[in-house]
Amino acid sequence: MRSSFVRLLGCCNYAKGTCKKRILKYRDMWYNGKTPNLRLEEIMPPRTTFFIRLMIFSTLIGTLPLLFLGIYSFFQSTSAVQTKVNEANVFILQQSQSRVEQILKVIDQVTGRYAESPLVVNSVSQRLEIGDFQNIDQLVKGLLGVQTYELGVKDTELHSLQQGWYIKDGGFYFGPDLTKKPILLNTAYNSRWVPEQDGAFQGIKLLKTIPAQAAEPKGYLSVRVSNTELAKLLTGGFSSRETMIIDDQLNVIVHSNAERIGGSIAGEPWLEPLRNTPETHGYFSSTLLGKPYSVIYMHSRYNNWTYVSVIPLEEARKESASIGWATLTACVLLLLFTALLSYWGSKRMYFPVRSLMEVTMRHSKPTGGSTAAKDELQWIGTQFTSLHQSKEQLEGQMKMQSGQLFDYFMLKLFQGELHRSELEEKTSRYQLPVWRHYAVLVLQIDTLDQTRYQASEQDLLLFAINNIASELIEPPRRLHAMPIGNYQVSLVGSDAEHHMELLGEFSSLAESAQRSVDQYLGLKVSVGISRPFEQMYATPQAFLEAKEALQYRIRLGEKAILHLDDLKPRQASGHYYPHHLVSELTQAIAFLDRDKADELLRQFIQEVLRVETDPNLYRMSFAMLLTDLARVIYDAGDTGEMFIRDHGNEYEQLLSLKTPQQIEIWFKHQIIYPMMDLARKRHESSGKSISRSVMDLIHEHYDSDLTLEQCAQRLNYSTHYIRRIFRKETGMNFSDYLAGYRHDMAKSWLSGSDMKITEIAEKLQYTNAQNFIRQFRKLEGMTPGQYREQQRA
Repeated sequence: MRSSFVRLLGCCNYAKGTCKKRILKYRDMWYNGKTPNLRLEEIMPPRTTFFIRLMIFSTLIGTLPLLFLGIYSFFQSTSAVQTKVNEANVFILQQSQSRVEQILKVIDQVTGRYAESPLVVNSVSQRLEIGDFQNIDQLVKGLLGVQTYELGVKDTELHSLQQGWYIKDGGFYFGPDLTKKPILLNTAYNSRWVPEQDGAFQGIKLLKTIPAQAAEPKGYLSVRVSNTELAKLLTGGFSSRETMIIDDQLNVIVHSNAERIGGSIAGEPWLEPLRNTPETHGYFSSTLLGKPYSVIYMHSRYNNWTYVSVIPLEEARKESASIGWATLTACVLLLLFTALLSYWGSKRMYFPVRSLMEVTMRHSKPTGGSTAAKDELQWIGTQFTSLHQSKEQLEGQMKMQSGQLFDYFMLKLFQGELHRSELEEKTSRYQLPVWRHYAVLVLQIDTLDQTRYQASEQDLLLFAINNIASELIEPPRRLHAMPIGNYQVSLVGSDAEHHMELLGEFSSLAESAQRSVDQYLGLKVSVGISRPFEQMYATPQAFLEAKEALQYRIRLGEKAILHLDDLKPRQASGHYYPHHLVSELTQAIAFLDRDKADELLRQFIQEVLRVETDPNLYRMSFAMLLTDLARVIYDAGDTGEMFIRDHGNEYEQLLSLKTPQQIEIWFKHQIIYPMMDLARKRHESSGKSISRSVMDLIHEHYDSDLTLEQCAQRLNYSTHYIRRIFRKETGMNFSDYLAGYRHDMAKSWLSGSDMKITEIAEKLQYTNAQNFIRQFRKLEGMTPGQYREQQRA
């Protein structure tokens, strides 16, 4: 015993922490004459080779991957970098093509609208003189509007081939333009881009025949874009590469080097591979003057041009070689550094193990029957075994709350927050029933309008709907049902083999739930059904599919059962917006014709929903309608009264609507009817001026076949509205006032002129003189001849 303690005292200078404290404690007890109950395993941990094993392992795990990674990177860097460089260059050339063609298409569209305007089409066939300065001024202003410097448009010219005049640089000229070369118009193309090279200008010109598609054009419109602007768009700031645009005749239209513009590429060595390639875009290698080059090409369907970029391969190879050498140098340095770090790190990593060992010794109570541990890890393992037992006890307590945990698990499953391994583990833990196929059913309330519920009660209604669905779809077919957001979601299973049987079963479940919700809660709900799937990890995608199916209510209406495969078109149509119906609708609103406005709104919604396409495009069309109506309101100056009301954001309200009925009702009561009320107030304030205008028309055109419909058309009001305003302001009908004024004119002519009675009758639009005499006698009590004699006497 004494010899063992002496050895321990000799180790005191090398011990640390708790062990050193215990050794000093036992030393003091020995000097005071007490014999400590000393056990060696309580003071010093057993000797171990853990440090050596740790150092060897850390060295190997650090050096071997670095060695293989360095070798692999060295041999793969060249090809990988070259491929990435070529792909990046293809992308850069594609972006350059997009920039150029976008500008050209915008210019083509702007000039097309101007060239097809009635003013231009009618004017090129007329011989304009100085007296037509108003038309000339409008033509010049239109040309100046086309000449947008932000788009690079330099010169715009309008030529009349038949009448021999042209407009250029804001001026109007007669005769041919002697400063320009004669232009040969190709009647097969009403619009085309042609290169133009002269001493003062280098670029391309857009020629548009007027009228379009005419066999013999009456005139043409030309727009010029300089090569400088196109070169800026083409190079995009990359001055080192050789980039060009060539036409189908192998002529250079635009080049990053201005000296090459107008030349030909017939002598280029890469021309033959470019001609033989069947692809519309890509790249290939070529040799020019003994140096390798990468040729990037892209054919354009817009104007049959080819975009080409020629790049030397030396730069890319130099970069890849530098990467390879840098990788090799880094690997060598890392190997040396890893060897040193493994030695130093192993020592540092050993101290936490030692500290953990001391902590476990400090908080443990060794028993007399315990055996000594072989090393620190075995001791720590014993303590972790105890920790695992505590963990099992904790899991036992957690099983009492398994219901909430299962809801949380299903929520994460629907939202796609589970890894596949975690999903398999928890599926086995919760013992979910296994089916051949699964599907997700999503129920959502269509509307709370015309029900006894408020919007604040929607959460309670979702829980009630969830309870109904849980009772109707019993386990094990129902794996789980829960509310998520504004939806009630159910995960169901089936063993049916055929697709139609699956759809029939899931549709039957949806109909049963829909019918029960309507019966017990009085609510209209729609059900979205996902595509059947076989693996549980596809549940998040199925949840998204079911929600996507619900979006098609905007076309099918309320109380719908929606299968995504039945709704999603094979090939979605483009965006459709019936402009003519919008124009008629705004006119009906201006005429205060509510019935016609209702019918046009209904036709607009039917026309938009008639095209099978993505639901988001439907909403885009309705948002565009709201924008057009808002523009009408702004033009009328009624925005303050219309939009200051507490209705929130009109676009948010519109996009939250789910069915065509809701959209129609919303537009009527929130937009169209308020617009009519504002227009009615505005018209009532100007009613007297309308009646005065009608009277002026009667006084001016009484001797013609004038009708109330003609007056309404001239004043841009509806016939019904003018009839009501005129009667209110004058106290008589339109026909009575017209007849009275004609009668007054007849008396004036009878007393003050020698006109024959037949002439007066004809001038006042009577079919014959007898009708005029009969009407005059009815009003005056005498014939027109007697009235004339009486007045002259």
